[in-house]
Amino acid sequence: MRYLFVQKIPVIPLAAFLDHLDKKTPMPEHSVVITIDDGYKTAKTIAWPILQRYGFPFTLYVYPHSISRLPVALTWNDLREMTAYGVDVQSHSLTHPLLTHPHKPMNKKEYAAWIDEELVEPKRRIEAELHQPVTSIAYPYGGYDEFIVEHVKKAGYRMALTCDDGDVNDHTDPLRMNRRLVFRQTSLRAFTKYFTGRPLEVVGLTPRDGERVKDVPTVIRARIMNLGKIIPDTAQILVDKLGSHWRPVTIDPKTGEMQLPVTKATKRGYYFVSLVAKDRANSSLQREASWLFIVRRNISK
Repeated sequence: MRYLFVQKIPVIPLAAFLDHLDKKTPMPEHSVVITIDDGYKTAKTIAWPILQRYGFPFTLYVYPHSISRLPVALTWNDLREMTAYGVDVQSHSLTHPLLTHPHKPMNKKEYAAWIDEELVEPKRRIEAELHQPVTSIAYPYGGYDEFIVEHVKKAGYRMALTCDDGDVNDHTDPLRMNRRLVFRQTSLRAFTKYFTGRPLEVVGLTPRDGERVKDVPTVIRARIMNLGKIIPDTAQILVDKLGSHWRPVTIDPKTGEMQLPVTKATKRGYYFVSLVAKDRANSSLQREASWLFIVRRNISK
């Protein structure tokens, strides 16, 4: 946090970023939003004093099943105290399950009802206890797919945060927001590297970010929106499960279209895609984008 403060990196409330996406309100470039998951007591006893010291806003994602029940968790009175000082409290589901993998066999109707309870009930409970709107959710364990996203939208959430690594920009899907994960073991050197790159704005992703598909695609596509800010010839791509080395990739200098043929891939699971290119204004920096898709043989619930 001292690094952010000394480097004068803008730290903004999550609500300000949501307003920027919805209403195009102004926002400082390269801003940071701080989020803390789960609602442990240490969010109040350790993190909050540090963030108060620097005047940094933050959002706390909690799951009501633990609040005032588990010894390690905050209480509703703790949360009332924190919200009185401006802390933003949002939903982290009801019981913190991996939403894509129910805890017991369910048919489609049962599964949909379980998902809706995990999404609707925490929103209702937090709003009733804290008297502040709940507009966003952080997917527990970062688990989501198209079915989950559909129900998140139906439950009334305007934003949903993943655990997919990477920056966000004006073209990011509000219900699939990337986050940079910072753990106890994250070194300061590793943390500072998050701020040396610049976003590479991509749209027209095939497969889409977070999409669940039956088979590995024959080609991965993207279109670069801020093409004028990069040196196209320096573009490289890395797709886990397709190799461990960065590969040059061609970007059409007129359209910004990028295509990566996939010749050999049979593995199912998560495919993380990272695309980088050198910044045109400062070639010592790079712009980067990342997304994922999921290959599952059975994509129906």
